[in-house]
Amino acid sequence: MARRSSIELTFREVTTVSRETPVPAGVVVDWIDKTAYACAASWTRVSCVTSYVGNMHFTVPVPRDTPVTVQARVVHTGRTSVHVQTRVLIPSDDGGWQTCTECFMIYVALGKDGEPTEVPGFEPDTELQRRRDVDAVRRMVFRRRVEEEIQSLPTGFATMEALTMRFPAETEERYPDGKIRGGAVMKWIDLAAEICAERYCGFDVASVLTGGVRFYRPVTIGDLVEVDARLVLTGSKSMHVLVRVRSGNRWERNPEVVAYGMPVMVAPDGSGAARRITRWEPISDEDHMVAEKARRIRDLRNATLLTPSPHTGPNEGVVQTSDLSTSQG
Repeated sequence: MARRSSIELTFREVTTVSRETPVPAGVVVDWIDKTAYACAASWTRVSCVTSYVGNMHFTVPVPRDTPVTVQARVVHTGRTSVHVQTRVLIPSDDGGWQTCTECFMIYVALGKDGEPTEVPGFEPDTELQRRRDVDAVRRMVFRRRVEEEIQSLPTGFATMEALTMRFPAETEERYPDGKIRGGAVMKWIDLAAEICAERYCGFDVASVLTGGVRFYRPVTIGDLVEVDARLVLTGSKSMHVLVRVRSGNRWERNPEVVAYGMPVMVAPDGSGAARRITRWEPISDEDHMVAEKARRIRDLRNATLLTPSPHTGPNEGVVQTSDLSTSQG
């Protein structure tokens, strides 16, 4: 059987505990993770784990009770990693398709011993594939810089709006080896950011940008999970929330870091626009340092968001589903 380099799956969200009208960002990221994982595992033919979830800007909200197509394709491989480009599509009024968001995912292939294993190399054979390959490599530079900035942030909350959620890791959303899927962790990140932003502004909020999450270790069923969220930067309408996920045994006083993320939330006013919010003003020296680093992280992240993905072409919001329908042997 030919080794597939692309796949697409269809999802539909009908009910949820969230108060948002669109499908929550955490649910969409979970769909992306499921599709991209299937693509990566199909290419490697071994189990994989999520290593990185790329930044995603929701240019169009994902509506409920609507078939949503998620497409994924391999664009680059490292020694043990597979880079997968994804996009989320909904039907448009003219009978075509509209892109809601795009995202780059990275997976690490695991051998039977649970350790990283080498993957078959993906060799671009068209000009478009070569452009995607180069783009994937370029994005790694920005990711490393963002990661360095996040790791240098202090862990205290200072005077910021903040909260900590703690719960035992119990979910059916697992990889074949039993570890909890990256998409489930992304749901926790999005939920913590949502609650933190709502506590600050006093309104229901929605995510306009999420992802940019580097995974350092997996979560095991039964772990005690800690999800810390704190407001680190505001615009006139936006709230940037830094989220840190840690986990370990229940008696572990200093659980290990699982992942970091910095979703951007807004408060919809019901007419399709975002409400103006009260700006958060840094007070302490730590506040000012965190805010400055958050601005640098925002700018680094925007550097990748502002570069159009090679496959979009001039009609960036409208795509052809046939573009991902082929497989590479």
